[in-house]
Amino acid sequence: MSRMQTLRLIAAIGVAAGFMTISPAALARTAANPSIRVQFSMTGTIAVTGPGGAPLGTASGAPTVIPAGYYTLLLLGPGGCANIPYFELHGPGENVANNLTEGELDNDTVNLYLQPNSTYTWRNRDVPGSVFTFATSADVQGTAPAVAPPGGLTGKGHTTIKSSDLAGSGVLPFRGTIAAEVSPSGRLSFAYKGKPVTSLKAGKYTVAVVDRSAKTGVALRKVKRTFTVTTKAFVGKRSKSVQLTTGRWVVTPGAAAITVS
Repeated sequence: MSRMQTLRLIAAIGVAAGFMTISPAALARTAANPSIRVQFSMTGTIAVTGPGGAPLGTASGAPTVIPAGYYTLLLLGPGGCANIPYFELHGPGENVANNLTEGELDNDTVNLYLQPNSTYTWRNRDVPGSVFTFATSADVQGTAPAVAPPGGLTGKGHTTIKSSDLAGSGVLPFRGTIAAEVSPSGRLSFAYKGKPVTSLKAGKYTVAVVDRSAKTGVALRKVKRTFTVTTKAFVGKRSKSVQLTTGRWVVTPGAAAITVS
């Protein structure tokens, strides 16, 4: 064998050895899993499309059918200050509840494994009577994502929010009713359990408003999050459920600050 042939043989063996040392996990990471897209709108609606871009799930009749396997759930917000409802997906092995952290995130991703020959549902929690159903076939596609980081499902690298029931364990606990009153001149009083509010525990509250002003309304604002309870032109009584997350909230009119911990 000539020197040139020997060098070519050594190079070929080196290339082959390089391919042999690539682990299956590394190869899996080079291929993207199919995605399911969840699009939130400014008006509070949710549209879900499957890997082919067609609407996923039917409210009646035969369900949509897609292959089983590993998917990336893409949750995309409208941006800006939007009241984003919870998106929920339920079925064998999966219980997801996600509203982009009360609308503070512009997007999020969740890893899914949809089991073969199974039925799944999704819904907009603000529209409880409307449930969309889809099913999986016997075909399995996609590859398992990397294992959860240190800390498991609570680690920073894992975004799935697990839920033990349809309501979802990711929901903040109900704390009670906040009484608000707006005088005809636009002065606001804001009380919880009979005392003026300066700080609250994070949780779900009912804001009950008596609004006597036709020039201003009641709103709670945080970065990228606003709960409008009454509009400027509204006069009368109204109650609204709000979820106050940890941070600093501003209540208008009057721009009173509330610390939520």
